[in-house]
Amino acid sequence: MKVLELKGRHYEMGRQHARQVQDLRPQIAEVIGQRLQTLESYQTSLRPYVAELVAAWEEIARPTLDMLRGIAEGLTLEWEPFFRYTIASYLEDHIRRPADAEGCTVWAAAASITRDGLPILAKNRDYRTTHQVLQGLARVQPVKGYRYLYVTSAGSPGVFSSGMNEAGLAVADTHVAPLAIGPGLARYSVMMEILEHHNNVASALDYLRQVPHLGDGTLVLLDLAGEMAVFETGHATCGVLLPEQHFVVSTNHFNSPQLRDGWVDRYPPELRGNSQSRYAKVGSALKAAKGQVDASWAQQFMADHADSASGTGHSQQYAICRHAENGSQSATISTALFLPRERTLLFANGHPCQAEFQAWTV
Repeated sequence: MKVLELKGRHYEMGRQHARQVQDLRPQIAEVIGQRLQTLESYQTSLRPYVAELVAAWEEIARPTLDMLRGIAEGLTLEWEPFFRYTIASYLEDHIRRPADAEGCTVWAAAASITRDGLPILAKNRDYRTTHQVLQGLARVQPVKGYRYLYVTSAGSPGVFSSGMNEAGLAVADTHVAPLAIGPGLARYSVMMEILEHHNNVASALDYLRQVPHLGDGTLVLLDLAGEMAVFETGHATCGVLLPEQHFVVSTNHFNSPQLRDGWVDRYPPELRGNSQSRYAKVGSALKAAKGQVDASWAQQFMADHADSASGTGHSQQYAICRHAENGSQSATISTALFLPRERTLLFANGHPCQAEFQAWTV
């Protein structure tokens, strides 16, 4: 697994990223080609959506564009196809492409839920299995702002999954298929901004409320004081969910009053409703384990395949650790457990039911 060391301005960090993954260029190019081929198979003109997003990002997301250009130049990738690849999920949401088993399961807990009251944020990264070989970590020292550590894929920009900064602020995202989508900031862009310039949940929420979003996901935030929230990044409106019992959960649907009717379940028929099933299962498990939740508990729970809270059987409908089945191209490719007080990430590169967790510090 690659561990990237990035330092300086965003363009420079993009070039450094490219140099450090140069040996993976054939795999990166193959993944890009596969994703673009899928988009092109729909025979729908995506140029207007690409053009409007580039124009918007020139105004509101220059750090992200600078990093993207550094990566593209460093890997000698043609700019326009590479940019389309990095916004592929945005384009797929425009054409309402059916979803695979992609998604993610994220939760955060503190206070009475956790052992000793220490905060923890957990994410199972459910993504394309072709990204397993590309998956890695990045240690970042920006020219201005906090140092931070994040989970990423070789050839991908910004905070491409989850991360935590030296102030003890952690963030992780999930994708939601929205009904309304439009030009705005990508989750990997706002997560990079949050980790570089914010040190607590309240500050991050203030920032998120002020900027435009693409509209296709959620962000789970946790700081070292145990403050937490789910920010739902709708395009026309956003929603914030605060903890009611010292924990928050997010999967792949909206739950806030503002957005709960603003998404669509595009999973295949056999997986319809799995986001709600996982959401309910995590909530029930955290309530049942009140006062016992810690890193060891989280490692076991995130590796769970049981089809219900009773702990029996196996089902993709309820599984937290998801395997590629029935022709699926997606699975759980990693688990990240962020411990803000310790400034530590426990990371399993692969299925959490099989891979060992290693500790990394910011």
